[in-house]
Amino acid sequence: MKKLFLYIVITTISLRSFSQSEKLIKQTTIKEVKIYLNGAIVTRTAQTNVDAGITKLVIDNLSPYINAQSINVTGTGDVTIVAVLHQLNYLNNSEPTPEAKKLQDTLDDLKDRMQFLQNTKYILDQEEQLLLANKQSGGKDGTNAATLNSLADVFIQRLTKVKEQQTLQNKKIKTAQEEINRITNQLAQLNQKNENGTGSIIITVSAKAHTAATLEVSYLVANASWTPLYDIRANDINSPLTLAYKANVTQNTGEEWKDVKLKLSTGNPTLSGDKPLLYPWNLDFVQPVAWKGNGGGNGYANTSGTYTVNVTDANGSLATGSDVQLLADTIQPMAYTWSSLTADANQNQLATDFTIALPYSIPSDGKEYLVEVQNYTLNATYNYSAVPKKDKDVFLAAYIKDWEDLNLVAGNASIYFQNSYVGNTYINTRNTEDSLLFSLGRDKRIVVTREKQKDFSSKQFMGNNITRTYSFEFSIKNTKKDTVVLTVEDQIPLSQNSSIEVKLLESNGAIYNAENGNLKWIINVAPGETQKRKFSFSVKYPKGKTVDGL
Repeated sequence: MKKLFLYIVITTISLRSFSQSEKLIKQTTIKEVKIYLNGAIVTRTAQTNVDAGITKLVIDNLSPYINAQSINVTGTGDVTIVAVLHQLNYLNNSEPTPEAKKLQDTLDDLKDRMQFLQNTKYILDQEEQLLLANKQSGGKDGTNAATLNSLADVFIQRLTKVKEQQTLQNKKIKTAQEEINRITNQLAQLNQKNENGTGSIIITVSAKAHTAATLEVSYLVANASWTPLYDIRANDINSPLTLAYKANVTQNTGEEWKDVKLKLSTGNPTLSGDKPLLYPWNLDFVQPVAWKGNGGGNGYANTSGTYTVNVTDANGSLATGSDVQLLADTIQPMAYTWSSLTADANQNQLATDFTIALPYSIPSDGKEYLVEVQNYTLNATYNYSAVPKKDKDVFLAAYIKDWEDLNLVAGNASIYFQNSYVGNTYINTRNTEDSLLFSLGRDKRIVVTREKQKDFSSKQFMGNNITRTYSFEFSIKNTKKDTVVLTVEDQIPLSQNSSIEVKLLESNGAIYNAENGNLKWIINVAPGETQKRKFSFSVKYPKGKTVDGL
């Protein structure tokens, strides 16, 4: 009997030593947030003590938008991580933000004030009713004139005062109600995330003895992103160009990121980690498949995979209009398939991470917060150009080489030249050119004019043909203090018919592109100097014809 009792005691002690308990980790610290163009990875750390046996550690009040498959937990200390579980809790809503708490306090004060205003208004209303109820005075014998006049004066003065106070009180009540409505709507927007509940991560650990443990938990969360934007500044055409790389960061995850270390990544956190597979890549000729419709109609499938159909009626005539639709409804074409397998395309993604030097606070409110990323000083090649046929102004542009090394993401850019805002542009990172072009706006100090030279333009009749000659001249005046190198572009027409013959008669030193008809001059213009260039061309075509485009 004693042995049996001893066995029960030992068994109970053993079970208690390795029993399973649950512990809430009340405080965690966000170590880092890595924000992607869509999504973010949050890394938290927590310190706790663990008893011997199996313990469930609960980290609560997290975002409800956690990707459960992305959770990663590591720990230090003499503990073993047994399991990790993610769950949503709709009963335990997340704590209100400081902004929401402040608005709630303001709303409570306003409601107290509204109650005071309404009470005052009620007293004034009761006083008005009292005055009106006692406006008749005197007994059986009536009231003499002097007393009556005195009472009337008192009645009118007091009722007028009550009415004024009622009007003023109504205005105060209306203003207070409008403020209550405004704050209520704003508070509802801030507290909207509470409807989604909170997320919890439950970490089951095993320990042989009571010990201290440090946990690091990371997870991917939705409703967070960043978009790039740039400031491009240039002081003059002899100075380097500066490019400020910035980011608009926004998040509505249900978590408050306060004074956290940020990383911005151009990668995609949702990409699969599995190596892609290669399948046989087969080549063959695509053969058109002939087919014939029922009772009239035939066609073939061409190499683009589309059908060409000739529909005929019962007499063999080509059907048109509504007859086509009626006959097409009866056609039963053969099934058409490609003879080669569809290629499995996989594009390799290269990501760039930017570590932000200063900590930032990003509230969970869906608003955009500006984050400084990097600043570049870039050697630029500046170029003045003009297309006087389309616009009389001269445009200044900056060309940046080796721009691929800047790790830019496509986005909008604001351009400043000589401390003046010029306008917006868009940086397209899919640009295949060697140089990245930034337009720095118009320079009114270089004046370009273009005129048609009437004395050198003519119309001649020779045999069955007409020959028209056109001559244009443009002038450039530089009112700047520096010599400028200006590229001027113009054009002559291109013939789309063998009966129309176009000849360039004079180019005045221009570079001529016969494929598109463009003319280009590169001209050095000294300060205060005016230079002129002209070009002419002829168009020959048959009599009786009208040439479109001249």
